[in-house]
Amino acid sequence: MDFTRRSFLTTALGGVALISMPIGARAATTFNFITPFAFSLSFAPVLYASAAGFYEDEGLDCTIQAGKGAALAAQMTIAKQMDSGRTGGTNYIVSKVNNGAPLTSIATIAQLSPFFIISSSEDPVKSVQDVVGRTVGMASLGGSMEATLDLMLAADGLSPDKVEKVKVADSAASYALIEAGRAGAFIGNTSSMIKASEVRDGVYAIPMDDGMPGQVYVAHPDEVEAHPDKFVAFLKATHKSALEIVNTQDLAPILKIIGDKYDVNGLSNMETAQRDLRANAENWAAKGKDNLLRNVPSVWDYAVTTLAETGLISKKVPATDLYTNALLDRALKG
Repeated sequence: MDFTRRSFLTTALGGVALISMPIGARAATTFNFITPFAFSLSFAPVLYASAAGFYEDEGLDCTIQAGKGAALAAQMTIAKQMDSGRTGGTNYIVSKVNNGAPLTSIATIAQLSPFFIISSSEDPVKSVQDVVGRTVGMASLGGSMEATLDLMLAADGLSPDKVEKVKVADSAASYALIEAGRAGAFIGNTSSMIKASEVRDGVYAIPMDDGMPGQVYVAHPDEVEAHPDKFVAFLKATHKSALEIVNTQDLAPILKIIGDKYDVNGLSNMETAQRDLRANAENWAAKGKDNLLRNVPSVWDYAVTTLAETGLISKKVPATDLYTNALLDRALKG
């Protein structure tokens, strides 16, 4: 996103006015963020930034809300009920291109898909072709999990209609549906995969690496244009949080800080929780620490080309129309 000269000057003058105010007189800026689902360690960058006071340090009064699906998180951001939300990269691009969703990606947090196809070793899903003819559970229909599955099927020349999709919780408990014969597989995030492997025998999981931006933070372009400073502050604190997690060997203190403020499933077992958080952190830094939170241009170029070729988007658009790195660049300079 390009900022106009007028908006830049307005922002700069606002910064001068802020500097001239006594520190005690500065009012915190409200920032509302929504996760796609109930709190898990997948969302640790925002949870830790909040619990550790990083947002407060940047002058933000940040509220984090647990959503009920990636599509709802995007809708609430479009409606300006939330300043930003997290959703799947594929789902976002499809909504933006096909439906003109007034959103832009201000950061990519999961550089790879955070999803896994989870099945039983007695009847494993070894590739996406193996889900054809099965009932597959996922946390939201019409959300990023379904979009990722549909893309992988289309890329292999398979129809998504050949898979029966049902809504299930994104948790280790959903593995019981496989054991009971009510589902042939379910799609879970990194946290669900690790927890299921810890508590159940015979769990078989394969990553859904589709080459797309995995999970992104989206915002309404009008809000970004009108209030760039608060998004810069949000990204500065979130980047500090994510980088600290990526660089930390002993994650127990960070997990304790998160758990003291937020009710996050899975924190009772510290060993499993550290594995969970470490696996998520590896995804955030999968394109290198220098690209932490960055919308990597080559990934977005590939995404647009692939989605257009598979017919999941109606036309090929310039990838740069879908994201901005200007806010992150400002965040990292200050």
